[in-house]
Amino acid sequence: MAFFEGDAVAARKADKPRSARARGLRTLQHQTLPPKTRYAIDTEVWFRGLVVEHQPAARHQQRWSTKDQVHDEAIAWFLEQHADRPFEPYPARRAADEDLTFWVDSRLMQRARRMAQRDGVKVARLIDAALSCYVRQHLPEALLQFRQRVQLEAYRLYQGVSPRAGRARRARKAGA
Repeated sequence: MAFFEGDAVAARKADKPRSARARGLRTLQHQTLPPKTRYAIDTEVWFRGLVVEHQPAARHQQRWSTKDQVHDEAIAWFLEQHADRPFEPYPARRAADEDLTFWVDSRLMQRARRMAQRDGVKVARLIDAALSCYVRQHLPEALLQFRQRVQLEAYRLYQGVSPRAGRARRARKAGA
């Protein structure tokens, strides 16, 4: 039996495990969120990344420190919290909201659609409420402030070793 070049490629692709996205287990969600909620989620992901890096290599759980995981946890938490009673008041879209696109577990999205229908709101408003409530409940202000202090200190350290950072700062001062 002769193998054609395309057969070998197809065989290799069949052996490679497909991602959850490729298997259709994740849904792309386009959303607007307040900047503070986005920053808080980024902070949670940043903090989890630090925790994972500190763990021994055998215990690394890379998925735990991804935005996808944080979004999934936040939505699952919200759906559980409000399974029996509607959330009120759902947030309206705000002028300062920023666009965001991310992947969510498709089963969670199905549950979110059912809850949004039950509560008479758009799915995007439910996801906004889920992420915003999760941030308020699970991310202390002290963690956000810690990240800001670390970023400021990193910036100061970088200025000391990078000639480009110093030039950019002088250019901003000259233009002010």
